[in-house]
Amino acid sequence: MESPHTFAFQAVNTAAQWTLDITWPRMSQAQAQVVQGWVNSLKGQVGTFRYSPRSAVNTALTGRSLASPAYGYAETIRMTGWAANSTSGLSVGQFFSLGDQLLQITAAPAAADANGQVLVEFQPMLRRTFTIGTAVNFATPSGVFRLASAESPSFDLDVDRRPTFPSLLAKEAI
Repeated sequence: MESPHTFAFQAVNTAAQWTLDITWPRMSQAQAQVVQGWVNSLKGQVGTFRYSPRSAVNTALTGRSLASPAYGYAETIRMTGWAANSTSGLSVGQFFSLGDQLLQITAAPAAADANGQVLVEFQPMLRRTFTIGTAVNFATPSGVFRLASAESPSFDLDVDRRPTFPSLLAKEAI
């Protein structure tokens, strides 16, 4: 926030949170009814849904876990499960999840160390603490989200009498 009088700046850390803007392609009446049923089942901001991002960085990494505890508010974790000094297969921008939290790599080494471990930086920060051995999901990362509005939008008909939905805004369920 910046003061309009002194131009002094004050930053407040509100803990980063994922947001989604979901847009729908043209669809049939039957498809629109299914989507409308799903949107209504969320009951506005009350219900939650699991979102898995489509990503250009796909990996089949499995069998990875935390090598040390990962504490709430942390932005780095130590993972294990690689062979000593092997290629990590990790890249900046890659998604992974711990529990129900979706995370994205901001820095990672190209190779594991002599113990088969890597130290990874990510965003947003962890919301809770995870114990040693907690599985790290690279293959199907996802997070839990909820609609940003209490209203459940319904579809309209376009000029061709085809159903159209307004964009849905959602945010990470914290």
